[in-house]
Amino acid sequence: MKRIYIIFSLVASIMFTACSDFLDESPSTGLPAGEAITSLTDLRNAVNGVAYFLSTNNSNITVRMTYASDYGIYADLKGADFKALSNQNHAGPLSRYSVTKYDELPLRGYFFHYKALANVNMALESATNLNVSESEKEEYDNYIGELYAWRALIHFELSRIYCNPPTSAKDVNAANSGIVLSTETYPPGHKAARATLKETYDQILEDFKTALPLLSKATTNGRINYWAALALRARVHLYNGSNTEALADAEAVMASTLYSLYTIADYTKVWSQTYTSEALFELTVTTLYNPQRNSLGYYCSAEGYGECAFVEGGELLTYLQENPKDVRSELAVRQEGNFPGIYPAKYPGRDNSLYTNSPKVIRLADVYLIAAEAALKTSNDTKAVSYINTLRKNRITDYTDVTSITLDEILFERRIELFAENSMAFDYWRNKKSVINSSVGEVTYDDYRTILPIPQDEIDLAPDLLIQNPKY
Repeated sequence: MKRIYIIFSLVASIMFTACSDFLDESPSTGLPAGEAITSLTDLRNAVNGVAYFLSTNNSNITVRMTYASDYGIYADLKGADFKALSNQNHAGPLSRYSVTKYDELPLRGYFFHYKALANVNMALESATNLNVSESEKEEYDNYIGELYAWRALIHFELSRIYCNPPTSAKDVNAANSGIVLSTETYPPGHKAARATLKETYDQILEDFKTALPLLSKATTNGRINYWAALALRARVHLYNGSNTEALADAEAVMASTLYSLYTIADYTKVWSQTYTSEALFELTVTTLYNPQRNSLGYYCSAEGYGECAFVEGGELLTYLQENPKDVRSELAVRQEGNFPGIYPAKYPGRDNSLYTNSPKVIRLADVYLIAAEAALKTSNDTKAVSYINTLRKNRITDYTDVTSITLDEILFERRIELFAENSMAFDYWRNKKSVINSSVGEVTYDDYRTILPIPQDEIDLAPDLLIQNPKY
């Protein structure tokens, strides 16, 4: 196979960014590059530091293209239901499909995710020689499991940004179809092969396989536990076209007694709360640790950047306006201010700060929708209908069960339930369907703009080795 190499210029200098407890303590940078982990406290800090690095501005570097920032609404802005009302040009270029290989968004997406991977790998290697007692073994195993789960998740998000999903790719074994895999620590200037798409997903699934037996099945607020990892793996299986496996993982999560669907009475309240009943995994963002003006709340506000507003007259907003018995309709709110429009009310802020919103990376409603889609694709139509009916009963007053469901209806249900949660465009493209974007019109699943370019800064460091994504 032809091998293409990428220089890890942005992540060659590896350090730990850690935080003992996001809510109570300041972040620690007490583990400099090359220093071994010598205690479970060090290991816990290293694990927490991965999430911290992806959640907040740090070391004078503005966090971008992570769950807590632009990437949390990436698939919404590139889809059919949202657009930027302002020309602030932060997240707005995603909505207008105007991102180029020279821009900050692909550069930041590359930097933050690969830097987080570097932190994960250094922690895993350093923790190998940590001596733990029998009484500490369970805690140690859980931290190691979290690191493997993080590595799987970060690779998956990089693949969603820079690669086509396997279900709609022309050839999963094609050279340069995947991402650079980062599975160990590397010296400055290291060159690594860009994997195929199949190799990329094989690595993601292998890391989840390693993580799951190690992870705690107890609730772990703000962290990845067994159920969160299983739900995330179900999502990966869906993108990989492994529908039987996706259904099995999703059903196992739904059978857990730790989580429950939001009720109609609670639905509008949970968005200003943390660690709610559906939140399998959410990042902890506080008034001290957040992306500030690049936060989700600032993008989704007329008083902020005004770059994630509903498309008025669009299919989703029309449904919400015409179906007041659906409690989700209450989360489409007209705002006045600098950029008046109708905005999603999923990021209202906490503690008098619009910056403070803890993104729900995956929640139980998504798992029900994954199960419904996977069931339908494996000819388990009765199960698919049951899962959709269960979800809707917890959303729609006086709901009457349906007796059949189609893929298009499931995808639209995902738009209603998961709007402003980074789902829409991904869902349609992985099913080989187009989205109708308000700025550029139809975007087919095989349009080159469905993925971002590799940053030009990376290519400039290895112009004879690195091949750009097509047409960039």
